[in-house]
Amino acid sequence: MSEPSRPNYIIYAPGFDPDSGGAIFLHQLVHALVSLGEDAALWPWGVPPKRSFGGWLKQVLRKPRLLWQGNAALLRRNPALTTPVARARDLREDTIVVYPEVTLGNPLEARHIARWLLYTPGQKDPYAFTEGEMFFRAGEMSDLPDVTGGAQDLYLWQRHPAYRNEKRPDRKGACYILRKGREKDRIPQTADAICIDGMSHEETAQVFNACETFYSYDEATFYSQYAAICGCTSVIVPGYFRTREDWVASHPIGRVGVAYGLDDLDHARTTREQVAEVLAAQEQAGLETVRSFISRTQTR
Repeated sequence: MSEPSRPNYIIYAPGFDPDSGGAIFLHQLVHALVSLGEDAALWPWGVPPKRSFGGWLKQVLRKPRLLWQGNAALLRRNPALTTPVARARDLREDTIVVYPEVTLGNPLEARHIARWLLYTPGQKDPYAFTEGEMFFRAGEMSDLPDVTGGAQDLYLWQRHPAYRNEKRPDRKGACYILRKGREKDRIPQTADAICIDGMSHEETAQVFNACETFYSYDEATFYSQYAAICGCTSVIVPGYFRTREDWVASHPIGRVGVAYGLDDLDHARTTREQVAEVLAAQEQAGLETVRSFISRTQTR
């Protein structure tokens, strides 16, 4: 008797965007699953599991190359990652579909759903989950325990190669980022600072190497660590947590190299050199959460 087939994974994702943490994580998950021997692929956001012949024909007439490239032509990918794109026949009854928290409902009509909470559901975007989903979280801050029952950890961290300390002797001024902290009141220290929102990683790395201080209104962005690696005094503008200890409990990678508020600058400066080591350990820990994710979903 032959062994039953092993369920495959389809990750529902937008095109790769080097400035979007959510897109990066979803594409990295496919890469990690494939590297660990799993059958995993991307499915482009907004593409239904079944298309009418008329709808398909109209799309092909607009872009003839779609006739042979299929879904792969609809999705931007990172050539440094192994991220195959699923075909219609890859969506089987036993397929495990991974949706981020911002995907409403179950657009691929999957029977087995793993919902990955990359950000707190409802805080920025609405959410609509379905019955019987498994929940995973990118961090404690992303979870809604009353809804999920307590999600399991699933995170992937990978340091971008653009960030390194060029040890320039003429640093001056400050820079800042808003992202998910746009609603916060601005502090005087950023009045004349450089805003890095919308810059490429390479441009941002140059700013970090030119400035003395970096202020982040977003309390959950990786840019705080990147700034520290480049030699900036990295500061979180507080708002969501009462104390530094509360913030670190939800953001453990921030325990070194980052100040939570303006009265925490000495800690950021004295522990800045430890950030690279912490990130390297976090990368390995993230891979272990993927292994746990595989075990839990396959068992389920």
